[in-house]
Amino acid sequence: MLAGVSYPAQAFDEVTWIWNADVTTNISTAVSAATDLVPTGLNQAENEQQTLGAATATSNITGIDNALLGGLTGGAPITDLAAVDTTATAMGNSGAINSDVAINYDSVQVFGGVDVALAAPLLGDIADLSIPGAVTASSSAIGILNASVDSQAIGVGNSLSVDLETTSDQDAFAIGNNEQTALATITSTSLVDVVSFGGFADLGTLDNPAVNSAATAIGNNFSVSVDGIN
Repeated sequence: MLAGVSYPAQAFDEVTWIWNADVTTNISTAVSAATDLVPTGLNQAENEQQTLGAATATSNITGIDNALLGGLTGGAPITDLAAVDTTATAMGNSGAINSDVAINYDSVQVFGGVDVALAAPLLGDIADLSIPGAVTASSSAIGILNASVDSQAIGVGNSLSVDLETTSDQDAFAIGNNEQTALATITSTSLVDVVSFGGFADLGTLDNPAVNSAATAIGNNFSVSVDGIN
């Protein structure tokens, strides 16, 4: 009897899923690594730098007339376009360690203001850093005719770079300690004003910007590069 009865097809046009789950995950990781190396050499360095007072760098360029100097006329080739570069870099402490064998280093850099307990800066230990030091870099180029301009001002309190590039896989490691302290007002200013071009029809073919102005102020800078055999 039931076999001979037909029913309409059943369908649904809405599905609602409700998930309630509490998940607890415990991960335990243990890593043990042992490396046996036979270095071919050793670069071992201790770097201690202390600067009190102020570091100032200024570069100013004013009134460059390329047309007047070169006697340029209309339609001058782009190769006759002069280039003006002005760069001012002021830095308190700077260190660089480069080696092609393993490096062990300990570096301490301190830049601060004048020690009020001393009669003159740059002498003795810092007993009072309540007076900030000053790093000031200023670069300017004003009144430039028919010349590209690149103006950069960089002020840095402390900087250390460590670069290891070796052809030996036994030397491809660096071990170090770096401490940098800067209590300072660091200011960088780059100014480019009144730059004009005339008589050049192909300035768009320049590889570099016609005018570039950059100012960088850094308190502490530290970089390490290790490159072993590939």
